Amino acid sequence: MSQAILKRLLWCIVRSFTITYRYTIEGPRGESRPAEIYPKGAHLLCLWHEDILSVVSSHAHTRPYLAMASKSKDGDIASYVNSKFGFVPVRGSSRTPTKDKGGREALAEYIKKVGEGECGGISVDGPKGPRRVCKPGIVIIAQKTGAPIFPAIGRAKNPWVFNSWDRFKVPKFFSKIRVVIGEPIFVPADATTEQIDSYCRLIEKSMSELEARI
Repeated sequence: MSQAILKRLLWCIVRSFTITYRYTIEGPRGESRPAEIYPKGAHLLCLWHEDILSVVSSHAHTRPYLAMASKSKDGDIASYVNSKFGFVPVRGSSRTPTKDKGGREALAEYIKKVGEGECGGISVDGPKGPRRVCKPGIVIIAQKTGAPIFPAIGRAKNPWVFNSWDRFKVPKFFSKIRVVIGEPIFVPADATTEQIDSYCRLIEKSMSELEARI
């Protein structure tokens, strides 16, 4: 099966699910608050990889969120689905010991666009884990731009759970999805490497607290 056919087939499957979902969104709404607390209006929505379908679909076509995707074949599919949701893919992969696979370039583009006022959504433990361990990318973007980070958790009752590293969740047809958004986290421009790591741990703590509310 060609990549083009596979992308369209996957989108049809995803859309057949999401068109039946109903959402409740609680907590600070990223669409309004940042205009008050961050003059350029940008914000960063922070989620776990396992919650991509729930959180991303709840924000589809609300605004053109930036969506990071790898340069792999899986990233091609993810970028296609993100674009169908009304998001803007930014392509790049994590650096290997011998080669930068576009990750540094993608991060620079992401920072530039957020600095210009565009919003972003990042699965902070993706694309390959470890599960629920925040990587520093989102903290660095927030540090460089001043944009607030809004942690977000999305849950539905009795979803299908994949036997994957992230325990990826697919809400069933006609699920009611509850999305809870936490208070904004700001990272100072002069944050040190040690402080960036501390903010990663703060994000993990905030995400755990949000999940405890669901």
